[in-house]
Parts: sequence; structure tokens; C-alpha cells
Amino acid sequence: MSGKRAPRPEIARSIRQLLDAAERLFELQGLEFSLNELAHEAGLGVATCYRRFQSHDDVVRALHGRAHEAFTAIFDELDAEVADGADGWSTITGYLERAVATNNAHPIFAATARRMARIEPGSTAGEDLVLRLAAHVARAQAEGSLRTDVTAIDLMTLMTELGVLTVFPEPARSAMSVRQLQIMLAGLRAESQRFGDLGRDPVEGIAHLRALATALPSVGRSDSGA
Repeated sequence: MSGKRAPRPEIARSIRQLLDAAERLFELQGLEFSLNELAHEAGLGVATCYRRFQSHDDVVRALHGRAHEAFTAIFDELDAEVADGADGWSTITGYLERAVATNNAHPIFAATARRMARIEPGSTAGEDLVLRLAAHVARAQAEGSLRTDVTAIDLMTLMTELGVLTVFPEPARSAMSVRQLQIMLAGLRAESQRFGDLGRDPVEGIAHLRALATALPSVGRSDSGA
């Protein structure tokens, strides 16, 4: 059976040290740290760091992989709960709550996701998680607990939006996340759909937002004139 061979224990350990160091550096100065700074924070030699990661982008890719592993573990937990008889709504809330908690505990995850969209715009990483979430969405909708016009992509997008709150320190980060999550859950309930579907066609919505943007006061715009 072919497959990617796991790194030797000492290599895996040094990679883990470097990624842990990257998370600490992120809390102090954001994502723009050098590999030299990373090596120093990890307590490893610069040469070792460069053997593990040839560029800063490689560190970002590895962090994105760490995030993928964390979210895979979330879905493994949800699948186990389903096997124990959990209903659809509880797995939806379970996903959202765990996702928020994970992002708050690892604020670098949201930042690396944004960076990955820039350095690998065609990446298909994470599609497996969308499919796993879609199965839970379908269960909740079949049970009548989740709006029928909500998709797995919608839920993941909501989590991406809440990731913006990770720029705040704790406990503000978690306090605001809890508040926004409560609002989201209320709007995702099937009964909320009686107030209307999700709105205009996306193309029409984009055009509407662009029209509003051009109509707003042009302070700071390059085309604002004298």
C-alpha cells in the first residue's frame, strides 16, 4: 500500500516545535516573522529551521495543515456523537461551537487561511471537510431543525467571518464570539425561515453592494476629485 511516509520522530518533533513557536510569534507580531526569528523562538538552530521549511510560505502551508487536522478531529467527534444517537441540530451547534473554540485557541489558523487563499488560490484543501459538514447539514434539514436554504459553505463562511475576532485579546475574543454565535444560531433555526428566505440572487446582491459603494461619500477614494 503506497502512501506518504511519516517523518522520523526527531523531524516530527522539530516541526512541532517550529509550528508551536509560529503560533507564539503570531500572538506577538502577526504572521510576518522571519525564519531566523522562528528558529530562535523554537530554540532550534537556523539550519534546522531551513531544513524543515525552505520559505515562510512553507510554514504557512504547514500551519494550514495543522488547522486541517484540528478540524478533521472535530468531525471525527461529531461522527462519534451521531453514532451515539445525536440529532442533526446538536451536530450543527457542535460544529459551530467547536470551530469557534478552535479558532479562538489558535488565532493563527484564521490568518493562515487568508494567506493560503493568496499563495495557493486554486487549492482544494478542505474540500473533504465541506463534504463531511454537508452530511450533517442534510441530516439537520431532514429533521426540520435547520433552515433549508443554508449550505455547508454558508456555515464555513460564518466561521471564517468569526475568525476576524481573533485579532482581539482574550477574554474579549471569546466573549464577542459567544455573542455572535448565539445570534447566528438563532438565525439558522428552521423557524427563522418563516421571516423570509436568504434574499436576492447573489449576482443581483453583488451589483447592489457595488452600487451602494459608489454612492457612498468618497472620502479617501482616489477618484474623489479635488
